Amino acid sequence: MIAALSATVSLAGTISGMVYGLNPDGEKELLSNANVSLSTSNAGTSTDAKGYFKIEKSSLQDVYLVVTHTGYDTDSILVNNSEDHTVEIVLNEGTLLKKVLVVGDYRSALQKNADSKLEIINKAGLMKMACCNLSESFENSATVTVGFTDAVSGAKQVQLLGLSGLYTQILAENIPTLRGLASTFGWSFVPGSWLESIQLSKGTSSVVNGYEAITSQINLEFKKPNYTEPLFFNIYRDQFGCYEGNMTAATKVAENLWTGLLVSGSVDNKPHDYNGDTFLDMPKRNFINVYNRWFYLKPGGVQSRTGIRFLNESRIGGHDANHNGGGLTGAHYITDIENRNISIENKTGFAVGDRENQSIGILTNLTQHTQDATFGLKEFSGSQTSFYSNVLFTSNFGAAAVHKYSVGGSFVFDNYRTYYQDKLSFNQTPRTSLNRLEVVPGVFGEYTYTPQEKLTLIVGARTDYNSRYGWLFTPRANVKYAFSPNVVVRGSIGKGYRAPNVISDNIGILASSRKLYVDGISELEMERSWNYGGNLTVYIPIWSQRKLTLSVDYFHTEFQNQAVVDFERNSNSVYFYNLNGRSFADSWQADASFTAFKGFDVYAAFKYNNTSVTYSDGNERYKVEKPLTSRYRGLINLSYATKFKKWVFDFTTQVNGPSRIPWLNGYNSEKKYSPVFPILFAQVTKNTKRVDVYLGAENLLGYKQNNPILNPTNPFDQGFESSFVWGPIVGRKIYIGTRIRIGKLK
Repeated sequence: MIAALSATVSLAGTISGMVYGLNPDGEKELLSNANVSLSTSNAGTSTDAKGYFKIEKSSLQDVYLVVTHTGYDTDSILVNNSEDHTVEIVLNEGTLLKKVLVVGDYRSALQKNADSKLEIINKAGLMKMACCNLSESFENSATVTVGFTDAVSGAKQVQLLGLSGLYTQILAENIPTLRGLASTFGWSFVPGSWLESIQLSKGTSSVVNGYEAITSQINLEFKKPNYTEPLFFNIYRDQFGCYEGNMTAATKVAENLWTGLLVSGSVDNKPHDYNGDTFLDMPKRNFINVYNRWFYLKPGGVQSRTGIRFLNESRIGGHDANHNGGGLTGAHYITDIENRNISIENKTGFAVGDRENQSIGILTNLTQHTQDATFGLKEFSGSQTSFYSNVLFTSNFGAAAVHKYSVGGSFVFDNYRTYYQDKLSFNQTPRTSLNRLEVVPGVFGEYTYTPQEKLTLIVGARTDYNSRYGWLFTPRANVKYAFSPNVVVRGSIGKGYRAPNVISDNIGILASSRKLYVDGISELEMERSWNYGGNLTVYIPIWSQRKLTLSVDYFHTEFQNQAVVDFERNSNSVYFYNLNGRSFADSWQADASFTAFKGFDVYAAFKYNNTSVTYSDGNERYKVEKPLTSRYRGLINLSYATKFKKWVFDFTTQVNGPSRIPWLNGYNSEKKYSPVFPILFAQVTKNTKRVDVYLGAENLLGYKQNNPILNPTNPFDQGFESSFVWGPIVGRKIYIGTRIRIGKLK
């Protein structure tokens, strides 16, 4: 994703230069017909037969020069606010399947050229905090809210557009990932230092990747072995005794063949109970993740990428070693959770025929995930075997830039073998089997119409046959229109589906003394919803030829069916049933960003959620505000970098609005809300060519939710509850780390 870029000043009053492609042998080749455009306007051109281009720069503001070419990774170069430039741009050879654009050196940005609302966090943005895993990568984003599912397991709860992250489709380089049993704990499986970028697209997005994107889509781009450091280390430690190490290594094995090894491990075995409730604030955790990648990239021919991944995670929490007495015969309440995953993937793409930009892509993935979880006397275990395949043909007709289309077919196989048992003495329940098998063949088509630079219309649809749920039809559409170079409007509408895994999706409900009524789980129908919304982005001139980027968007999700998890009917039970009534989420968000002066960036955002769900007890329906969903969130991020980024300073402040605390005594109980609370983050980094050292702190003010566990002294008696978490569980966390690069830097 990163191009080798250099720039020298000329006196031409324009931006001109040469575009080269870097072939797998590391040699530069002139690229004709490369598309060159400016990020601040619709101005664009193409390189001639000798790779030369020339484009007018309409103002003295900083701009990104964006360069794209089929078969190469898109990239961009920042051209500062001097009047003219001559540039040389070298693109790295990439996949034929990629459809999104990544900004080269900007930390977190709204993508101006994207057809839908697209937010990008690249490597520089991922370094703003310690960013040990994916769940910790969004603290500078107002779009994503991260919390805990409960106060004992350490599992993270992610929310987007007012709904659980379960309704966001996660892709690993366009292959669906973190599905099923991995949907909750999986947010902590992906190390941030493995990533080149995170691309977050609001709305239902493309039909190419399946029907599971209900609210949004997140695509993860990993480091490429043909274009990264030969050896990289990231070593981290925090004040609570957590140690983490990440390594990436890459080498060329033979002509056109590269391999990369990514390794991540962490050890967190120091127990701590700072609120004195006899429960560990966070579980002790051991984690190892190994990812081996092989790239075969033949110039002008087949490009194939194969990877195999293995991970093992164990978490042990619950009562600390000093617990004495209480509850059922004074027994210890222990949580013991094991996750094991192995996956094999391949992406192959090649050009076909003589038509420009015509190609075939084949994506396959096989995943085996097992999970064993014990929460006191409750046990949940299961295995998931999943196979995914997608064949995609991309071409155009008429004028290539006007009419483009993609058609293809997919096949998904999911086999879940899961079991649940409650051994509480007053509630002896036999081991219940919750097996499920789904076989899903599907076909899809997507058409892109671009009659002029300012207008793009994308319409698509797919039809799938699910062996368990029947026929599923998924229509989606996106439109973008630029009223002027400084005003861009986007809109989207689409349908989405999701098969519920209610226990693994809501693992935190096991951390209570409640009885789970699981008999009806096998009859739950597919979750179905419509999502629509839009975005307005305006670039407003401020001072010194700089512009303020202002973005305002609104998205609405309306469920036709939802798997309702009802733990508010009474304090002793959890019920699962299909939606009988209305469930929806409205999400408004406004973002503003600008560069106050060279090196100093300001980003501010505010988000407001309005969510509702309908409970039903068989006789009456109760439409209520969805619990544990923050009504609003405000965020300000300040970032300053000295010359050549030798020192980088980052500061983020969040203000988190109230969320409704679940009822314990039935639907008509008095409403209670969590308080408004702030969370502050800060980090300072000293960068050198080979070594970076960073020091930071999370939750600087040390704010914590008081008594996140109800009735902690009697965890085996009715009334024990640890899943009503709305705020931080631990206080201030100080950390230190270093990044080390060895070998030829690229």
